Amino acid sequence: MALKTADSPKLIEDLANRIQAKIITGEYPPGTRLKQEVLAQEFDVSRTPIREALSRLEAKGIVSQAQRRSAVVRTPSSREITEMYQVRAELEGLAAQLSARWITDQQLVELRTAHDEFVQAVKELRSTRDSEARSKPDPNWFEHAAQRWIDMNARFHKTINDSSNNRYLARTIQDVTSGYARSVLLSSAFGMNSFRIEANISQHERILKALEDREPARARRAMVEHILKASEFVIASFANHVAEA
Repeated sequence: MALKTADSPKLIEDLANRIQAKIITGEYPPGTRLKQEVLAQEFDVSRTPIREALSRLEAKGIVSQAQRRSAVVRTPSSREITEMYQVRAELEGLAAQLSARWITDQQLVELRTAHDEFVQAVKELRSTRDSEARSKPDPNWFEHAAQRWIDMNARFHKTINDSSNNRYLARTIQDVTSGYARSVLLSSAFGMNSFRIEANISQHERILKALEDREPARARRAMVEHILKASEFVIASFANHVAEA
């Protein structure tokens, strides 16, 4: 049996996925310099597979490598975000359409639970923002509330994507959305006013109702509208985030 070499394709793919996961979760936020020697020590490998893994992430547009021995987590442009949301709207619209056909009663219960917890997370976020406006509490409170909002929103969408009964579609959506900068989403959460918060909840409710009624076309329209509306706000919030940086 051939031994797995240090720069085997399997190892390189695994390293690329692990580094990307840390970028997605915000452990490596936009602008972070990823030094090969530091990553090699962290993942207990040589620099060669790290270099190859970073090259793969560069090809996906997740990092840039202007210097020879380090890469930088990219900050996506407004155009890139716009294009990503356009693609995401079509993909998740299709997922919602398929889900209306295939979603099980148990998955509908899970989706309703995810939505209810999302609404609760929004209330917590709004309460935290109101508290911050009146005083200066623990600065971690807002981040925790915003993180819960992000997590519950992701759970709602993932439940629909998984219930589409199309694993390739679900994986493709994951690939498209993996470029999100979590720190940008956190700043977006802070910028949401009451109107946008309530609109976000209403959009989720329309999607859920269409799925409960088993109406594929209506579910698709509701999802596409939701994603495109979200893109308008995220792009504006992202622009403000960059301007303040």
